[in-house]
Amino acid sequence: MARCEELEAVLQAQFELEYAEPDALDQRLRRLNFLLDQVIADTPLTRLDLLSALRDRYKEYKRAQLLAEAKRRTV
Repeated sequence: MARCEELEAVLQAQFELEYAEPDALDQRLRRLNFLLDQVIADTPLTRLDLLSALRDRYKEYKRAQLLAEAKRRTV
């Protein structure tokens, strides 16, 4: 998987965790941590380092996802 695809998967997993039903939280968190671990493998980064670095990108991703959902609801 290319780095860009890996980072996109992390953003998606973070979004899915944030909006998960309570009974799915554990599964979503495990998926996010798994993806984070893949991206930071063989680097000195921690999960928190990566999430911090992606914070602004995540805000943009989240906004785009919410806007897309709003458009789907109005159609």
